[in-house]
Amino acid sequence: MSAQATDLWFWIGIVVLFVLVIVGGVAIMWARRNAKSPDTGPQQPFTLDDLRRMLDRGEISKREFDTARDAMIQRTRRNAERERQRRGGTDWGGSGNARR
Repeated sequence: MSAQATDLWFWIGIVVLFVLVIVGGVAIMWARRNAKSPDTGPQQPFTLDDLRRMLDRGEISKREFDTARDAMIQRTRRNAERERQRRGGTDWGGSGNARR
């Protein structure tokens, strides 16, 4: 093999290596961006009305509806109690302004 042919293969190898590094970098950037992207879940919170519509459409049974409804109610009560405690034990945040 002549020196020119060897030089040609050397530079072809360098160009191929450079292209692979660039493509790999782009692939890593794309993967990192997708891994860091926010969850694409529902934007609105799941409500009791959503459950009722699912029941009406037949997507869930009455038993599933009752179980999910009870869980939502319990979660709401726990969150309200936590908020009440955070505000100092009352709904209004002061010790003498409790709602009746």
